[in-house]
Amino acid sequence: MRKTLLILLSVLAIPGVSEAKLKKSMKKECLVCHENWLLEAKVKSPKLLTKRAFAAADKLMCLSCHDGSMADDRLTFLGLNHFSHPVNKKVPEDFKIPKGFPLKDGKLYCGTCHTPHTKTGSEKKLDYTFMRYPNVNSALCIKCHEANSKHGMNHPILEDTKGKLKPEFALKIKELGGKVTRNGELQCESCHSAHRGRAKEALLEPVNRSQLCAVCHIDNVNSKEHPNFRNHPIHKKFPKGADLAFFKEQKAITESVECLTCHKVHKEKNKHLVVAEEGKLCILCHVEQKAVNLTKHNINGNSCKSCHTPHKAKGRELWSREIPENAFDYASLINAKGKDDILCLSCHYPQSVVDGRKVEDVGLLTHPTGKKVKEKVHLPLPGGTMSCTTCHDPHHAYNNSPKGKFLREPRLKLCYTCHKQEADVKNGPHGEIDKKRWKRGDCAACHNVHKAKGGYLSRVVYGEISPMEPPVDGFCLACHDPEGMAKHKIKQSVFNEHPVGVKNPTDKLPGKKVSCVTCHNPHTHKEELLRIPVRGSSQLCLTCHSDQNLKGTPHDLLNNREVKLTEKERKELLKKGACSACHTPHNPKFKVLWALEPGKGKTIGEKLCSSCHAKGGLAADKTVGKHTHPMGREVTEKNLKMIENSRLPLINQMTGHPTKRGEPGVLDCMTCHNPHNGADNERLTRYTVAGDSALCTACHVKEGAVIGTPHDMRVVHKDFKNALGKSVLKDGVCSACHVPHRAKDSLLWATEIKKVTDNRMSNYCLTCHSKGGVAEDKVVKYYTHPHKDVVLRNFNRPGRQGDWPLFTKSGKEVHVGGEIACETCHDPHVWSKWQKNPPGKPVEGTVINSFLRNRDVSGSICVDCHGLDALYRYKFFHYKQARSGKESYR
Repeated sequence: MRKTLLILLSVLAIPGVSEAKLKKSMKKECLVCHENWLLEAKVKSPKLLTKRAFAAADKLMCLSCHDGSMADDRLTFLGLNHFSHPVNKKVPEDFKIPKGFPLKDGKLYCGTCHTPHTKTGSEKKLDYTFMRYPNVNSALCIKCHEANSKHGMNHPILEDTKGKLKPEFALKIKELGGKVTRNGELQCESCHSAHRGRAKEALLEPVNRSQLCAVCHIDNVNSKEHPNFRNHPIHKKFPKGADLAFFKEQKAITESVECLTCHKVHKEKNKHLVVAEEGKLCILCHVEQKAVNLTKHNINGNSCKSCHTPHKAKGRELWSREIPENAFDYASLINAKGKDDILCLSCHYPQSVVDGRKVEDVGLLTHPTGKKVKEKVHLPLPGGTMSCTTCHDPHHAYNNSPKGKFLREPRLKLCYTCHKQEADVKNGPHGEIDKKRWKRGDCAACHNVHKAKGGYLSRVVYGEISPMEPPVDGFCLACHDPEGMAKHKIKQSVFNEHPVGVKNPTDKLPGKKVSCVTCHNPHTHKEELLRIPVRGSSQLCLTCHSDQNLKGTPHDLLNNREVKLTEKERKELLKKGACSACHTPHNPKFKVLWALEPGKGKTIGEKLCSSCHAKGGLAADKTVGKHTHPMGREVTEKNLKMIENSRLPLINQMTGHPTKRGEPGVLDCMTCHNPHNGADNERLTRYTVAGDSALCTACHVKEGAVIGTPHDMRVVHKDFKNALGKSVLKDGVCSACHVPHRAKDSLLWATEIKKVTDNRMSNYCLTCHSKGGVAEDKVVKYYTHPHKDVVLRNFNRPGRQGDWPLFTKSGKEVHVGGEIACETCHDPHVWSKWQKNPPGKPVEGTVINSFLRNRDVSGSICVDCHGLDALYRYKFFHYKQARSGKESYR
């Protein structure tokens, strides 16, 4: 044995020996392998390390040289019996070994493929040195493994790969220790290495994680390391219910889904070397989708491949079908934004024909997609939003029925999954629509999910609506129409109903603009289908009209004890809410949604208010009387500037609403009153009345100068009440003489006028400044001026000065033919034009106050007649000495 090793070393030390063509005559060299030729091997010698005789080409014999000490055979040594071509393995009976490839005891051994006695090889080419057959283009491999190289049943090699292998892939193969042909074609050694394999089956790379396949087929891989949604994912767990037994039977990889789970490399008759027929392969894992074969989505019998492909898909979900431009245009038109919608629309677009059959589209109005679902649902939401596949399972219906329209659940249950709140429709009046055709609460009674006829997925034709109205109103009017199924609840009034199409002022009710569904919820069972109750306080109305709360005002009829309601009226008012006392949103009897028959009057305010504030009305005890504050266009035009300066609103006679500043309107009831509430809730006035009479003085600014003067009864007689029982403290300074309603005459006088003289203007003053009057301590005995034989003129002549109005007997101011009355010299509202502040207490008057209009008689009407004597007569007008004995001076 020692000699053998010495000979072996000597052979290794001789250059060129391993490359030479050996001859049988070279006996010394032969002994390198044929050690049993040694004499020591034939006798029992103590010099031998083992008594066993090693035959030529025995595995250990080969390893005595190929022991890994040299770099070129290190992998061979390390991989032996692990990842190299098997040796010492019995050949199966059905495996035919070609002639010229010997076995040893029926087993493979190194000498099966190798022999030093071959003529194969040369000094220039060592690839197949010592091979029994030249292994050019894997010819030696194919001698035995011919079945693994046949065209169509195995991974393509040689001419089948001509021109198909990319140079970068060939380079990778070489870097792994593999080989390609001179022409750049694949061969057996592109994947396998008989002595240098790194994985089972003598593979250059493992396949348990598709490593070897990914070297060339990287474009067909979809893994964490190489993500590509256009390919079937690998490194994934098998789905629940997958037929693992089948894959194990096919000796496929089953630890996870890999390339060689679905594909075989050798001896597979199926197209693309898949382990099962293409129509059956997918459903081995995708068991739940198996039912697609019984649906019309099994196009031309192509099963899963009707829509999907495992590699190089055209879209998400391994989509295989072409997606035409028409489909993209259609998706944009119907605003389909679901993540997978375009896949469905690649067939379901208008005029689409698939396999000779016209495909149904979803119409121009269809259920929206691409929106997030607020509530948690068990339905799929690709990308977290709605899509076609949220409701539809493209593989089968929930009951596997062809009529199931691929729905994931029964239609009604499916709708209610997301629209939980709308499920209440079953308990309301809209749940009983067309009971003969639809089940109670069936959404389809009103809606079409696809091919709707109007907004909100309406299945009914819209009613007649204005372009300004929200489309949903047309949806409602399709039924609430004289020819609709809700003809018992239709619009019949000639007056406008609650406005729609205007901006919604609150976020507590739905919609940017007001529509039917702002107030009504068509799916609820609540009273009148209202979103918020109106019973009692009219809370629904107040949600928008929060500034019109009647609580605590006289118009809160439910809580106003002075208003006598019948039991029937009270119940009706309680049901419809406080606002319904005057208003109704539907079928009003007059403008401003008026619920009552309008009364008489020349302005809209008069007609509205006199519905109650008139004889026989609910407020018959609070009428305006014969003499009331003037209203209407004439008084407005005459006093427009004064009213505008007051900031009190004019009223639009078309709408009944206050106008904006500068817009046309007239002085009306609602100019002074806010019927819902006001600064003075008892009188419902826009400004306060108590105290300084702010409401009156807002317009009558000049007359407001009476405050703090002796005519301010709070100064001289704070407990004073007028003839109507109005207190100056509670009802304001003006109420001492005037009232806006139920007055004694056209000047809104609050007290019965005494007929002291023939002139009414003087009588206003003398009613108080006479015996028995409120101001009897300031009685005026002498007050008349001749008028029978005198024609007085108050012209604006040259030199005219001061303010000297003349009045007729009825109290009308004139320029010619009038009489001198108290108000000719006195302004009852202005104590003094020459003193800045009123006295604020009772005082005696002087010539520069006492409510005098003028400080002297210069340029006055007195001078016109009396000349220089005018001053004397003016100064002593109320004294007997200045008067003659004539009757007209008395």
